[in-house]
Amino acid sequence: MPDLITSILLLLVVAIGLGTIFNNFGLPEVVGAIIAGILLGPAVSSIILPSSELSTISLLALFFIILQIGIEASSDIFSKNIKYVTGFALTSFLVPFLIMSAGSMFIFNLSYLGAISVSLSVSIPSISITSVLLVRSGLIKMDDGLRLLGGVAMSDTIAFIIFVSFHRPVSTIIVVSTSLAIFMVLLYFLDVFLKARSERIRSRFDKLSTSQKESLIFAAVILMGLGVSSLFEYIGITFVLGAFFSGLIIHQNSVGEETYGVLKRTFQRINSSFFIPLFFSISGLEMTLIPVSLIPYLVFLVAVTASIGGFAAYQFSKRYMKDITPRVSLGIFGGRGAVGIIIASIALSKSFIDATYYSVAIFATIVMALSFTFIFESSLKKMEKSSATQ
Repeated sequence: MPDLITSILLLLVVAIGLGTIFNNFGLPEVVGAIIAGILLGPAVSSIILPSSELSTISLLALFFIILQIGIEASSDIFSKNIKYVTGFALTSFLVPFLIMSAGSMFIFNLSYLGAISVSLSVSIPSISITSVLLVRSGLIKMDDGLRLLGGVAMSDTIAFIIFVSFHRPVSTIIVVSTSLAIFMVLLYFLDVFLKARSERIRSRFDKLSTSQKESLIFAAVILMGLGVSSLFEYIGITFVLGAFFSGLIIHQNSVGEETYGVLKRTFQRINSSFFIPLFFSISGLEMTLIPVSLIPYLVFLVAVTASIGGFAAYQFSKRYMKDITPRVSLGIFGGRGAVGIIIASIALSKSFIDATYYSVAIFATIVMALSFTFIFESSLKKMEKSSATQ
């Protein structure tokens, strides 16, 4: 096995290469990165094997990825579209998740921990893929696009909360939930405070930007993210949720458009060129061959989330979306990727699932990501043609 630096080099080269190829065909780059890990890992060639060093680097990459997701999401998405984002989350994510969890336990005989972990991983849409599709298509400029993004962000938030709670005693859940609720209330008032003084705060940030001190701003955001993440770990909640919430208060209304642009571009560049391909390729290293006996379970997971979750997303979009067709909404909301894989990776590290069921979850995620991206691309072309003829 190559040394650590060489392993990282190989993972990045293959992950970025395959990600670029996938992107050229309009497919999610993270799928290419996962396949890179599969090809280099024990499932195919065994050139690189999972290790504690790579797991540590993966956690660091995860922090930066989740912090960026929080910054991209912004608290305004929730506050301005609460009716729509809640409706999307409840119908298109929570319902299929509950059905998959029940089926996993009572039909396929998974343990409670395994059933919840796998079902969460497969049923949850991914804000990273959703945001890419919306930005690339220009739909992010529409109110309906923001509502879809908010629905996915709300679903991801609920998924993280479920994931940090389901394996704990009731007394612990109460303490953790209370702590989380207090933190969210404080975070809300902090957000309000920042917005109320946005002009003064933005002017200070703009001065730092113009004086070429962006590094100080970047360092402050990272330190804040690490501080909140450490607090979450201390009170018994995964650092992932802490990084996400700390990123939420970083938006152009709180730090100014110029500073927000600098932060957003900086995180996008460092993540897209290093942390994202590295994290997902390391995730691919953990995959093993799926036994034939688990193929029916894999089909069950994909069928439930695609049919029930897809139907709910389609009907909700048909009723509430004005500018985006239901099939386009279905293609966006059906995208799977970062968040599901993150949950599966954490579940594997905590021994909630073994490598075999981890592989089932990842493979289902890949199938969903590819399938619904094709649906989105084809539906978007039809929508654009229809608009052009009107």
